[in-house]
Amino acid sequence: MRLQHVRAVARKEWWHLLRDPRSLALILLMPSMLLFLFGYALRLDITNLPLGVLQESGDATANDLVARFDASHAFDVVARYTDRRQMEADLQRGAVAAALVLPRELPRLLAEGRAEMQLLLDGVDANSARLAQNYAQAIVNDTLQQQGLVRLPLEIRDRSWFNEAKESRLAIVPGVIAVVMAVIGALMTSLTIAREIEQGNLVMLRTTALRKNEFLLGKMLPYFVIGMADLAVAALSAVYLFDVPLRGSALGLTVVSALFLVVVMLQGALLSMVAGGQMLAAQMSLVSTFLPAFLLSGFVFAIENMPQALQYVTVIVPARYYVALSKLIFLKGVTPLLLWGEVAALVAILLLLLRVVTLKAGRLGLLP
Repeated sequence: MRLQHVRAVARKEWWHLLRDPRSLALILLMPSMLLFLFGYALRLDITNLPLGVLQESGDATANDLVARFDASHAFDVVARYTDRRQMEADLQRGAVAAALVLPRELPRLLAEGRAEMQLLLDGVDANSARLAQNYAQAIVNDTLQQQGLVRLPLEIRDRSWFNEAKESRLAIVPGVIAVVMAVIGALMTSLTIAREIEQGNLVMLRTTALRKNEFLLGKMLPYFVIGMADLAVAALSAVYLFDVPLRGSALGLTVVSALFLVVVMLQGALLSMVAGGQMLAAQMSLVSTFLPAFLLSGFVFAIENMPQALQYVTVIVPARYYVALSKLIFLKGVTPLLLWGEVAALVAILLLLLRVVTLKAGRLGLLP
């Protein structure tokens, strides 16, 4: 490999980027936009869920329960009812997402050692309904235990390590970085090689002494630099904007991020050769990187909860390994040396893609 050839191709690609400010702006701004959108919009917990209350009992315990629901971060009491039909109508049209019914016989039930009340939930959003049920149960149990009305045989005091506040944001933002890098890395390289094929420039390149590996390295080098710059922006935003603690090594995060970026860039190069056109290459790269990184990487949905067939599919998704690495480095401070399984998987995928890309370039007769 001759470095002067690599520098020549990389310099040509840099000049093309500088002459196309719209593409450069897209590459630089899209990571920040995706990070802010996912970081702020995507939540796996609930806050200020609109709650309606039908309080048939006016005793002190019922009043205390309503006050605790209203004071919690999970619920916001927006309506108080005297008519059950009005409460059900509001629940049906979405004015409230949950309704708490404190029956008139609640004092008698508590005196008998029972706590019976009704919580009606809007089950259209099943995840929010489950979370609301868990929050409500915790509030009721805490209130009754403090008043000594209903004593449970076992008291559980839980503590969450690495995410003491149990905020989904701390787990989501490191995963967002994987999604951003997957989309940007594959999209950038898929467009650049497809552009050369569309414009017929490869015909002229065949007359030069340029080799396949020199061409690929020169094409990918500028976008690798931009991708690492996007990583720096995303990591700094995670730490200083979203308050995600970086407990691990910044160097370790940089190394595994660079490895993952090369993997997705090779994936984009392969898609570019298969598509042969920029429009199709862009569509294929988005479908093959964004959707798997979002749905099959463990970023939002736990892989263990997926059907068995899909769990096998996730083995070939590079984002699966980087999401695990990113979360563990950010939140647990684990060194990549202890996560050799995920690192080895990314290296194996990289070598496989490198071999396939080289063979594909040879079969297409792109370069000698």
